[in-house]
Amino acid sequence: MKKRATFAACCLAVSMAPLLNGCAPDAPTVQNEPTAHRGASRDGNAGQKQQASGTSYEDGTYQGTGTGMGGPIDVTLTVADGRVTVDEITESGETAGIGGKEAIEDGTFKAQIEEAQSADIDGVTGATMTTNGVKKAVEEALSQAR
Repeated sequence: MKKRATFAACCLAVSMAPLLNGCAPDAPTVQNEPTAHRGASRDGNAGQKQQASGTSYEDGTYQGTGTGMGGPIDVTLTVADGRVTVDEITESGETAGIGGKEAIEDGTFKAQIEEAQSADIDGVTGATMTTNGVKKAVEEALSQAR
């Protein structure tokens, strides 16, 4: 009987391992980049991230729209000298107190976008739909800047 219980425990542990490791289909992957270069440009300027996939953007102001939990999310970006800044993020119906609305209002999404220089942001826990809407809007705006 003890062997059967041990076998069952092992099977359970093996089947649960992927869940405990955060095996999500949208989980970000880590690039095989030397640790010394993370968060710095190749020329050694610490604190500046490279643009995603080496894409350069044309200067101008661009708008994109995504869909959050409560409706459309609009993002207006400005590119100047290849640097992306967020002018405005607006939403028309995200739920207060959940996290997404507050992340728009307090500048959390703005800061993440400007740090990433792309739509590759972490987002906000508990506000997946809002985060995905913001990402989609940024992707749409930046696609116009290429």
